[in-house]
Amino acid sequence: MYIAMNRHIFLAKLSGYWLCAGFFTLLTLFVLSPAFAQTNVFVSASATDDSGDGSSWATAKKTIAAGVAAAGTNGTVFVKAGLYNTTAEFIIPAGVTVKGGYLSSSTDTDTSLRNLPGVNSHWQNSSWCTIISGAGNHRIATVNGTIDGCVVRYGFTTTTGGGLLIDGGTARHCVLMWNDAIHSDDGTAEGGGAYVKNNGMLLNCVVTECRGDNGAGVSGEDGSLINNTITRNWPSQCGTVTDYDGNVYHTVQIGSQCWMKENLRTTHYADGTAIPTTSSYSQTVAYYYQNSSVDLVAYGLYYNWPAVMHGSASTNATPSGVQGVCPDGWHVPSSNEFDVMNSFVNSIYRYRCNNGDGATAKAICSKTGWNSNSTTCYVGNNPSTNNATGFTAMPTGYRGNSSYSNTGGTSYFWTTTEYNDTQSYFKYYTYSNSNMQSSYGTIQYSRSVRCVKDAE
Repeated sequence: MYIAMNRHIFLAKLSGYWLCAGFFTLLTLFVLSPAFAQTNVFVSASATDDSGDGSSWATAKKTIAAGVAAAGTNGTVFVKAGLYNTTAEFIIPAGVTVKGGYLSSSTDTDTSLRNLPGVNSHWQNSSWCTIISGAGNHRIATVNGTIDGCVVRYGFTTTTGGGLLIDGGTARHCVLMWNDAIHSDDGTAEGGGAYVKNNGMLLNCVVTECRGDNGAGVSGEDGSLINNTITRNWPSQCGTVTDYDGNVYHTVQIGSQCWMKENLRTTHYADGTAIPTTSSYSQTVAYYYQNSSVDLVAYGLYYNWPAVMHGSASTNATPSGVQGVCPDGWHVPSSNEFDVMNSFVNSIYRYRCNNGDGATAKAICSKTGWNSNSTTCYVGNNPSTNNATGFTAMPTGYRGNSSYSNTGGTSYFWTTTEYNDTQSYFKYYTYSNSNMQSSYGTIQYSRSVRCVKDAE
């Protein structure tokens, strides 16, 4: 009765004291109503677990997901700087704000004790930033409310928004990096860093080093992008290519280069000329099958260097300009072109195992087929974590003068670069190393071939 009476007064009186009094009474009721109560929740990576009630820094929750759950539908989650590893996507409801960057010395919600991600040198610094990190197998968050002042990294989706799906909400003062939106079957994923829809907003953010089938950095519909820096993002692939035999190859974009992500398996040159075949060592142009039990699509065929070059002269140029055994519009890479790829991969933090300079082999090599190794960052150590780039180097080994060698242990790729009259350079990855290796060998031995797309 009391509520109804005052509501009637508020609606009936449109001026003077009665309006103010009526409004004051109504406002008081809203503040006291649990449905409209504002909840402050505190989260700290240094908390032991999520058992605290989150009502202060002293009783903070440990995970952001638990903090969001405690905030209900109308609250603010204050998050200290630190590393927050996620095992599943969490949802920020409308009415809830997640605010990161509070210093370890914070004693309240004073914004003067708060750091935003700031310059690049701070993006990886968990003592400065609130870093929300996935494991490369799930989207970090769907944002119906607001996320503010956080670094969002290592998110993944096969649909939309690898880092964030901003669905009617807002992301501001955030850094989105190393997130992927990739659907390996049909290439329909969108928004490596973020996907914005339903009047969502990306504001004053940095989106960098993300990948996507479409919209590598940001994609979306019915949303706003305001004052963002979107740089160094790249597509996950660059279509498919078909050889003379009708074999279709998937591709992967790595930096400015587009590579086949499968080994060549053609039996003809692009002009239809058949490649001479043999099952034994030969001084003539030849390729070899390994054996009938090997998956031809996964492992491809083995070619000796004369077959690869098809009469072209040695070169170490970038691009090599040697079509050789590759389909039209594609070429055999020089030794330097492999180095260019490796240099780019090494420039991306997430591709370097444990941030080791040059430790890029795991990011290049496939998840299956490798001999095991117990050394951290070697290709054979937990290979299920390999292939962050999508290059998918398989442990094919090579064909010598009478047999196959190193199958399961090494992946070899011919280059167009000659060492001397009887030997040429190849690049290789091995189960017992963390780096790309370079060597040279007899041109009559047969190794795998990857082709690179010609510049457009």
